[in-house]
Amino acid sequence: MNLEGIANAVVSVLAAAGTLVSVTSRTRRRRNEIKENLSLAEELQKNTILRDHTPAVAWLHAKIALDVAKLSGQPIGAPKKPIPKGSVVFATILFLGFGSWTYWLNRDGFAWSSLVTGAVSASVLISIFGMTTNREIPQDTDSDFPEGAQPIGTGSASEGIAASVAMAAMSTDGRYEDDGQIGVAVRFVRHMASEEFSEALCLADENWLMCRIQTWLWNARASFGGEEGQLEATANDMMNSRRDHELWEAFTADELSAWGNIDPDRLGGASRRRRVARDYDLVVLAPVGESGGYFVTSPTPVPGGLTFLMHNSNGNWLVANHIGVAPPAPGFPPTWWVVGDPSLEELPD
Repeated sequence: MNLEGIANAVVSVLAAAGTLVSVTSRTRRRRNEIKENLSLAEELQKNTILRDHTPAVAWLHAKIALDVAKLSGQPIGAPKKPIPKGSVVFATILFLGFGSWTYWLNRDGFAWSSLVTGAVSASVLISIFGMTTNREIPQDTDSDFPEGAQPIGTGSASEGIAASVAMAAMSTDGRYEDDGQIGVAVRFVRHMASEEFSEALCLADENWLMCRIQTWLWNARASFGGEEGQLEATANDMMNSRRDHELWEAFTADELSAWGNIDPDRLGGASRRRRVARDYDLVVLAPVGESGGYFVTSPTPVPGGLTFLMHNSNGNWLVANHIGVAPPAPGFPPTWWVVGDPSLEELPD
């Protein structure tokens, strides 16, 4: 009786059975986790704070989608380079050849000449590992995105699923529609960048326009006179006359000059709604480059972002402030609620 053969057969059967049990157990655990996460997602939907002010629900739905993809055998993860099968086969032949040669040289005891063949065999084995492992294709890190941001459509299946779920979750409240908070802000920027000042004014509060006129007159008070009563009368005349006023063209040209370098096609709206008061929302537009957008999984500073305070007036969203977080207060100079306003820095205590 060949006891060694029987033992090897038993070990092989047990190893196969263990592998099968491990796979089955992992599948069962993933199924149970999906069911639990679905129940948790329903509970999160009932929590208005987490649902409306954080992306927690979108994150959980993205995880569920990824787990279902893994359960169904879909390829998930970073794209990988294909294994060069021909090179692997050739390297394997060399490894076996030089490995056998090394064994033959040492069949009667250690031989110094076997160090050469052994080194070649080890080098070829390392090359085989190099060709079959760590094949992930690195993503392009040369971008203007803030640290921690993941561009949408990077080629990674997991990031693509997470991004699609997040985009679906954030597009259901109407803020991205043309008449929504973000849509109006983008249209306003587009008109200003295209030197369509009259069209932009249709998307702005009357108070915003009055404060812009007052700011312009205050900054040029050396030409118009610094007496506040005179400046106020001129501002009222400009508000009433608009294009017919002799100063309107100069005022318009100065206002549009600050928007000429902005490309509205490269801006995207931040997904989280930011309510600052009744009928007032804060909208952040950030540069997204050529990717079509990006998403973040933690608080992230947004360089180059534009901040707009949007006012819901009679059912229509209008721009109330383009730099501050509160409606500007008229006056000479007007208050824009922004730190470092040079007009305010010049005022006496």
